[in-house]
Amino acid sequence: MDNHFDVIVLGTGLTESITAAALSKAGFKVAHIDPNPYYGADEASLSLDELTQWEENHSVTHYGEVPPHARQYSVSLAPSVIPSTGPFISSLIASGVSRYGSFKLLGRVVIYDGGALKDVPQSKDDIFQNKAMSLLEKRRLTRFLMFAGGEFENSEELHGQENSPLLDFLQKTFFLSGATARAITYALGYCYFPSETTLPALHRIRTYLKASGRYGSSSFLVGYYGGSGEIAQGFCRAAAVSGGVYILGRLVTSIASVDPGEPILTSDLPRFAVEVDNFPDRLHCRCLISSTTLLPEHLRTRADIIRPTIPSCSSTRPSAMARCIAIIDGPIILPSDTEGSGMSEASDSSLLVFPPESLEGGSAISAVHVMTAGPGTMSAPSGKGVLYISMPLPSNSGHSAETLLRPYLTAVLLLLRAAEQKTLICSTFYIQELVSYTPSTSDSLVGLLAVPSLSPHPTQGVDEAAIIAEATFRKAETSLNGERKELLNHRYEQIGFWPLLAEMDDDDGNDMQW
Repeated sequence: MDNHFDVIVLGTGLTESITAAALSKAGFKVAHIDPNPYYGADEASLSLDELTQWEENHSVTHYGEVPPHARQYSVSLAPSVIPSTGPFISSLIASGVSRYGSFKLLGRVVIYDGGALKDVPQSKDDIFQNKAMSLLEKRRLTRFLMFAGGEFENSEELHGQENSPLLDFLQKTFFLSGATARAITYALGYCYFPSETTLPALHRIRTYLKASGRYGSSSFLVGYYGGSGEIAQGFCRAAAVSGGVYILGRLVTSIASVDPGEPILTSDLPRFAVEVDNFPDRLHCRCLISSTTLLPEHLRTRADIIRPTIPSCSSTRPSAMARCIAIIDGPIILPSDTEGSGMSEASDSSLLVFPPESLEGGSAISAVHVMTAGPGTMSAPSGKGVLYISMPLPSNSGHSAETLLRPYLTAVLLLLRAAEQKTLICSTFYIQELVSYTPSTSDSLVGLLAVPSLSPHPTQGVDEAAIIAEATFRKAETSLNGERKELLNHRYEQIGFWPLLAEMDDDDGNDMQW
């Protein structure tokens, strides 16, 4: 095997996989390496057998026996949904990766309020069909949604309120009730904490309002076979089709830099040498892109960590996520609050939000998200379901994931039993640490790019991955082409992040698989 590459990418997380596919499709010679035997890194989609193996290498608390037909389950380590408009869905379609997977509309978005489940209105029709809301409240809510869906940046309503908590802004500026303000904050703006500021949340709300109606009534899609991990594998497949080389299940034992002191890569001489365990040849590249967690410390401090400005990014980032994966004996269909609410028909893919202080024994400072999956997305065999429970932690609380999430698992099981559904088979609790590295103030090595961990945000994470991937692609392309960049500017202005669909091997790359 030829061991000289333009780019070596370490880690097959979603961001790295998008980047590798874009570089490979742009004509660069790419090698993609992951120490795990599966694609997706910390966002992987695993069968229950693979999850059991993963648990052996991580600190988890597990209850129950793995059910029969374990390979028919596909569970996600980082469950998320896909906004129907935005940078990620654009990359899915433009790259042709949408052809490698299947997708469906997210069913219901539900909030736990006052001890009951209430559907969150997703459109103007939903608002006016809601019988629990007064006419005055409906008018106020409609006024806010028209404001949030428009060009609000220079509006009088927002002036001076950009950094105030969204909850306060909704109640003081639009006179919304506490219940409606909570629903918007946590189940439309998807804020983690009560202190989250108004402007980033409004950017998210505008995106989701515009996404509604593109593929159906919901603003979100869900991927089959576990979601983002399966999609990451799709981007890896696209890179391989374009000539990318893949090495999985091998540790990187050594990374050495050869820095000739040139500010740009004007020659084909390699700048990095990578040694892989039980691999005969040392690999060489001119540009090295890595997940921050896979770079050794001496290189991480000299890497250019990619952090583009993202207006919709939450103002408060969690330091960790408490997570639970639970397998349920019985289909998971959340009970409806009212008849004729105008919401979508029964679906085993839904999103339930517990605001802070909404559940006795639960968190007073964090919103908790519960995603459901089942046979409808090929995530579980017929008659079974999967619950994902996620709680953002602003700091190390010292509590175990089980202590934090057990009240929510119990509450959801009680709701399902009330609807004559079945019980828990097994559950896994764990803490996902979200390591954040500060960019070095020293000069970075030319051609060394580091990609931060994927945002755990359930609705925003995949869009952030696409934005960071494009920024990484641009920096890598500039670094590799150096002074030849000006000669290629016209070509790159034409093709953008991805090659033209007309240049792809199929003429149906713009279709989503349903």
